[in-house]
Amino acid sequence: MSDELPTVLVTGAGGFVGSQLVSFLAARGWNVVASVRDPRRFETRENVRYVALDLGKTFDATIFKGVDYLVHTAYVKLDRAHKDAFDVNVGGTERLLAAAREQGVKKSIFMSSMSAHEEAVSVYGRQKLAIEGMLDDSNDVILRCGLIVGSGGIVQQMAKFMRTKRLVPLVDGGTQPLQIIGIHNLLQVIEQILVRDLRGRFVVANPEVYAYKELYKAMGRQLGMNPIFLPVPFFVLLTAMRTIAFLRLPLAVNEDNLWGLKKLRSVDNAADVKELGVKLDTLHEALTRLGALDA
Repeated sequence: MSDELPTVLVTGAGGFVGSQLVSFLAARGWNVVASVRDPRRFETRENVRYVALDLGKTFDATIFKGVDYLVHTAYVKLDRAHKDAFDVNVGGTERLLAAAREQGVKKSIFMSSMSAHEEAVSVYGRQKLAIEGMLDDSNDVILRCGLIVGSGGIVQQMAKFMRTKRLVPLVDGGTQPLQIIGIHNLLQVIEQILVRDLRGRFVVANPEVYAYKELYKAMGRQLGMNPIFLPVPFFVLLTAMRTIAFLRLPLAVNEDNLWGLKKLRSVDNAADVKELGVKLDTLHEALTRLGALDA
């Protein structure tokens, strides 16, 4: 590893955001310790060293030896195999942060979500909010991210669904407010925080607010197709989803995703964006970076 820049430990390095952050920082000369469940699946590369970390299990705190900064993107998704996701994520993060502090890590950056707020009903939003309370606002950083637009995550899942189904159900007509952050911009924001030693809480999203239906329309244009929209009342879709879950049929989304969508809200975050100093892509610009959404 290089001695030119400090060392950053990135959790969830096998996931959508974590893997891209590892590549981004390593390419820019940072030393990166990338935590994954099974390091044997990854090849060591320049400026990157893989270590084992599972939020649901005991881990070796010495993974933080020589680490200057922690960026925590890892989380366990609520599904049939992980019904205890809330306890695993909250308890695992509590142990993670305690170990980081004991080993002298200077700052922790937590990848939270705009779904984390006092009115959150979804397990995802509530667990993010609970974890936010574990960080020190005077030193650490909490990033409440809008919908992350990139070659992975929910946008990729939505694109796949649109390509195969054409028919798109819109919960309550798709009027929910939505703010987005392009993955490229998010990586830039994280580096800015490290370089400039920023601290505190930031809502990381383009301040422009879209209706959720506009996201599907924009994706349809990018895919060169015209999706057919079907407005569906929230509780009708909720009942259908619970029935599918009871029958144990495969489904790309779950009830928790639906409650998260129901409770979406917009935030006036222009001041946060100005302080971060990164020009954020619009929805059109973020989608254009992805080409045909085939990644």
